[in-house]
Amino acid sequence: MTTTDRHELRDLSVEECWTLLGTRTLGRIAWTTADGPVVLPVNYGLAGETVWIRTSAYSALVREADQSRVAVEVDLVDEATRTGWSVLVRGTAHVRFPRDGRATPPEVETWPAGPRPLWVVVDPREVTGRRLGPAR
Repeated sequence: MTTTDRHELRDLSVEECWTLLGTRTLGRIAWTTADGPVVLPVNYGLAGETVWIRTSAYSALVREADQSRVAVEVDLVDEATRTGWSVLVRGTAHVRFPRDGRATPPEVETWPAGPRPLWVVVDPREVTGRRLGPAR
């Protein structure tokens, strides 16, 4: 690839964003604390148009982000071809306990060892995304 190769950045539709979110299992969640922003990698799954994150009962996510405005970002980048996409979900986080009867969580395999009995569900307020690819 040369520096003369051109790429085009285009906005994704909401439907494209949800489709791309469904192809990944790792993203980042961000929220603001009194000490400043916090960004953590998380394993996630989708149930309808909500993002579900499994976490431990004593995590900072549970302690600090419940009922807070959060952002979840998921992306895929190919540095060799300088292409990729990024999706941003902005919404409100809610801690959910197992079997609370409100919804069935998706299957989410967490990478860290140890119990992850709680869920943080992100109810979206806004979903946006962009894709970088070869110019047409």
